[in-house]
Amino acid sequence: MDDGLVIARLIHFAAAMAAFGGAAFRLYAVERDALHARADALMSFDRWSVNLVRASALLMFISALAIVPFVAAGMAGAASAAFDPTTLATVLFATEFGRVWCCHLLFAGLLIVGTAVAPHRPALNVICAALALASLGWVGHAAGGSGWAGFGREINQSVHLLAAGLWLGGLLPLGWLLGRARRASAGFDRLLRHALPAFSQMGYVAVAVIAVTGAVNTLVLVGSVEALFSTNYGRLLSLKIVLYLAMVAIALRNRLQLMPRLSDRDTAAAGALYRSVLQEQAIGFGILAVVSILETWPPPFMHHH
Repeated sequence: MDDGLVIARLIHFAAAMAAFGGAAFRLYAVERDALHARADALMSFDRWSVNLVRASALLMFISALAIVPFVAAGMAGAASAAFDPTTLATVLFATEFGRVWCCHLLFAGLLIVGTAVAPHRPALNVICAALALASLGWVGHAAGGSGWAGFGREINQSVHLLAAGLWLGGLLPLGWLLGRARRASAGFDRLLRHALPAFSQMGYVAVAVIAVTGAVNTLVLVGSVEALFSTNYGRLLSLKIVLYLAMVAIALRNRLQLMPRLSDRDTAAAGALYRSVLQEQAIGFGILAVVSILETWPPPFMHHH
């Protein structure tokens, strides 16, 4: 059952971050300069962006439903519970996980509806996508505890997920714009010139927030530097940190070396930046895979409490 849960979680995390990051990108990186871009390029980007958010929301909703039977089987301690209607209903409506998960499904559903009835209202879609992603911070290992300490951990995890979603999810529309611009498609180069600085500025904030909230999570879940290297959970978490640092290094290279060349209309720089963003996307997917596995393993702190 664990392998299936890992795959379901991986799809779910990726979809939730793509939905939020894609919706937010349209708001902060394109909206303010929309009137200065070619209408056909902007309309093409809008269609792609809405389709990205809609497909991600659908995938998030479906994978959220798929996760419930795995959780039910884990809580009941029997694989057969995954298909038992009574157990499934108990998990959804009589547990803390279920109450949060119902809200999460609601937010994902509202995002699906929003992309259908108000596709050109990016602010509305950003709110729904943010609520859907942030609600994931209220389930899982980082959501344990009670009182103000537990509440603080849940808020910290929600902020961590939102910052990660801005960065990882935003790489998808950025890569799409780079792909169009490097083929010299009319109007896309202008959209890209406005979007790149906005994404870069957002990236500085997102990287800092991820680092701070991630450090808090590491302290809470692992408990000590020794456990980070002496336990299987700690070593896998260390791999996640290494992948994160690799993404930061690539992002700094993009900002300090490739973006200035792009401003000078260096056509080779567009291709190099496009490939670099693809590398970031691949590493980001690897981070989500590690997170999906970690969610099925008990962290060291659980052995002490």
